[in-house]
Amino acid sequence: MPGREEFRSAMAQLATGVAVITTAGPDGPVGCTANAVLSLSTEPPSVLVSLATSGRTVRQALTYGGFAVNILSWQQRDLMHRFARLPAAERFDGVPHRDEQGCPVLAATAATVVCRLDQAPTVHDHTLLIGRVLWTAQDPTAQALVLYQRHQHAVGG
Repeated sequence: MPGREEFRSAMAQLATGVAVITTAGPDGPVGCTANAVLSLSTEPPSVLVSLATSGRTVRQALTYGGFAVNILSWQQRDLMHRFARLPAAERFDGVPHRDEQGCPVLAATAATVVCRLDQAPTVHDHTLLIGRVLWTAQDPTAQALVLYQRHQHAVGG
């Protein structure tokens, strides 16, 4: 069986978008960085997000019953690290956001999808948030932030 670093290196060969998953919390919005996000179905429109079961964001999404997938633009690349590394209480400090369908959404993203939680199975140390899409928005001129070989790249626009 490969070691953790060998596995991560192999998976780094797969280009992936970067999103910040947000939800409502009792003391304000919560969120974390994720790159395990995919379109699950078009009928009904659904997405799947994989988050660490131990994380605050997944616990709040389960409590709240919904979440938003904020697909980051190249100009927002600093948010990738902010929502992955800063203490949870500091992640939204100075970050423009608003309420949409009862869920906090970040401003100026490449796209945003707001979902009602449909299912949440646990697999190993992650919870899969499966959400039915309630609302979407996109900026067709934005360059999306993509990770490839552990480096940030801009695509589109």
